[in-house]
Amino acid sequence: MAANVLMNWKATTVVSGATLLAGWLVSAPPATTTRIALPSSSQSSQVAAAASDIGQLAERLQTQTRREVEFRSSNRNLFRFGPNAPVRPASPERAVSAASVPPVEIVPQAPPPPFVSLSGVASDPDGQRTVRTAILSSPMGVLLVHEGDDVLGQYRVGAIGEDSVELTRLSDGTALRLTLKN
Repeated sequence: MAANVLMNWKATTVVSGATLLAGWLVSAPPATTTRIALPSSSQSSQVAAAASDIGQLAERLQTQTRREVEFRSSNRNLFRFGPNAPVRPASPERAVSAASVPPVEIVPQAPPPPFVSLSGVASDPDGQRTVRTAILSSPMGVLLVHEGDDVLGQYRVGAIGEDSVELTRLSDGTALRLTLKN
């Protein structure tokens, strides 16, 4: 049996080598012959003129000497700060007096709760009325809230509609409405 395994190993090696050699011979590019065209007399004079131009340029480059630049240390110190540049006052023609600008009333807007959004609303029919649960997404995870529940200790859930929920800020009573995004 050992002779049979040894014979199979040798046969496999010979067949693999023959296949590799045949593939290499088939993939070799075919031999081609090319003709070389000799330049005519007018072309040879152009080539000689170009060669002489190149020779002249090479001589000129060799005669030019390159100045070596000495290294100088910089006067800048990135870790030392000088005095600030003086500030120029605004020109009188561009200056605007505070009396000429009417005051603008800024109406405070209730900022939305940090990173809280309405993900869905679930409805559960309970006898004569439907109990809705708002599904809120927050950094702490998913929050399932009903009317009257506190959200993150900052808001209280007001009314829950089919596609919205009203939150009331506990600190100042401002209302905020979150809606489902389509």
